[in-house]
This record gives sequence, structure tokens and C-alpha cells, in this order.
Amino acid sequence: MMRVIEHPGFLAGTIMLSLAAAMWWMMWAHMGNPDMPDMAMMVNWSAKSLTGTSAMWMFMMLAMMLPAMVPMVATYALISKNEVSGLPLALRVFVFTAGYFFLWSVFSVAAAFTQTALAQTPWFEAGGAQALPVASGILLIAAGAWQLTPIKHTCLKHCRSPITFLLAHWKGGLRGAFPVGLHHGAYCVGCCGMIMGLMFVFGAMTVWWMAVLTLYFVAEKTIPRAETWGRIAGIALIGAGLYVLSGILGS
Repeated sequence: MMRVIEHPGFLAGTIMLSLAAAMWWMMWAHMGNPDMPDMAMMVNWSAKSLTGTSAMWMFMMLAMMLPAMVPMVATYALISKNEVSGLPLALRVFVFTAGYFFLWSVFSVAAAFTQTALAQTPWFEAGGAQALPVASGILLIAAGAWQLTPIKHTCLKHCRSPITFLLAHWKGGLRGAFPVGLHHGAYCVGCCGMIMGLMFVFGAMTVWWMAVLTLYFVAEKTIPRAETWGRIAGIALIGAGLYVLSGILGS
């Protein structure tokens, strides 16, 4: 049992899952109902609003992507053990993870600015957090179409095979940890970023739908034949988007 606990991959995975569980608990405790009320407020271009909205998106991206990141971080910790151990190993894993989440932080800031801009249009409500039917249909089609692209396939392939990715892009030492994490983060954003757009369809930040998307990301990166049923999901999303738009045009 002690050998298992001392396993760097096991420790890294356990810490990340524990952190994710704590963050999800905080969100559930905060909201008090299926929708997060603070995100439904009217946003504006003030520094305070943009900072708060960006921070909330960062918190949500961290909570949603931590579970899907566990296999990659565990594998990175296991390989790094061949070079360092103890505190230096923990620091290297932390820096690698920081590189990964740096890109999701950039994505979060972009999402906050996007939400603020959308709040000023007639196609979104609830402070830009909820797409109305026309925008929902377009977002569904866009997310579905992305599932069928070669870029999506390439990004998913790298995300699904941690050992292959790390052997191909490995950089040793603490200085190499951040760029390797950054490189993987680019693939992860390419794999999941467009699907994140569905949060506006379901109501950014509806926690129930956040949980559904989180489970989808984990499944897509771990369950066999994800490439196949991921394309099926893409076709289904396109169909759903066309259905929404056809209902609008037919009314």
C-alpha cells in the first residue's frame, strides 16, 4: 500500500481529482440552484466586471478540465521521476500543469470578453450568458462541424495518448516543464474549446451542463473508439442546430 501511495503518478492524479472535487463542491454550494446567479448578471466593459467575469471563467475552466487532465499529469510525473524526486519533482509537475492552464486562462479571458460583447447584442440574454434560438442553432452547428475536422482529430489523438505525446515533445528539466505543458494545452484547447461554446447554448454557467460537458471531455479522452462516437456526436449536434434553426424559420 505504501508503494502505491508513493507512486508519483498516483499522487499527482489524486491531488488533481481532490482539487477538482473541492472546486465542484464550492460551485454547488455557491449557486444554491442549477444556475449560477452571479454569472447571469448584466456584464459591462468596466474593469471590475471584466476582471470578475474572467476570474469566474478561469475557475470554471479549471474545475472542468482538471479531471480530463489527470492521465497526462500522472504520466508526466511518472516520466519525470527518472530525473528528479521529492520536492523538485512536485515543483516540475506544478510548472507543467501551470503551462497547460495558462492557455485555458487565455481562453477564459477571451470568453469573458466574448460574453461581454454578446451581452450587447439582441441574440443573447442574461448578461451574454444565454444564447437565444438563432445563436443557439449556429453554436450547435459550429460545435458539431468542428467535431468532424482533421484538426479536432489531431488534437484528440494527442490528448488520448499521454505517453506518445510526452515522448514526442519532451523537454527535460524544470525549464522544459512549462513549454511542454503549454504545448499540450494548445492541443487541449483545440480539442475542447469549440465544445465550450455550447455553454452559451445551455446557459453559461449552468452547473448541471458544466458537469455533462466535463464527463464528455473525460470520456472522449479515455474511452475506446472516442474518435468514432465523437464524430457521431458532431453529426447529432449539427442536426440539433438545424432543427433549432428550422423551427425559427418555420414559425
